[in-house]
Amino acid sequence: MRRVFCVLTIVFMCLMSTIGVCDLPPTEVGQQDAQQDVPRPKWFLAGCISGSFFLWLISDNSVARDAKKPPEVDINNVPHLLGKPPEYVEKYVTSYQAESVRISSRWAEYGRMTGSGITIAAVLGYMISKSF
Repeated sequence: MRRVFCVLTIVFMCLMSTIGVCDLPPTEVGQQDAQQDVPRPKWFLAGCISGSFFLWLISDNSVARDAKKPPEVDINNVPHLLGKPPEYVEKYVTSYQAESVRISSRWAEYGRMTGSGITIAAVLGYMISKSF
């Protein structure tokens, strides 16, 4: 009985994927792809360097500006977009770019705050050690 249930479950799952019941909307697919593709450590490190030298106070915050640029999406290199209607592709690209900007901006800001905090702690530590 257990084997029959397992076999029926597998057959049901295969049929669902072939008839498109499990297809996600393009906005969710774009968000998931962006969450996998955005290099969080890169943006954190860039923000950390900017924050540690307080570059965001001196000049315009170039890291934040760069983080807010939407990435180019080459739809020919995204296999699940091939054969989809233009409306689907447009929603996917819009969602992918918005999620990429959101993630990269957030991680650049985390890095900026961390770098600023480390610099302030180091300067205060140095000043305290010199006063004793």
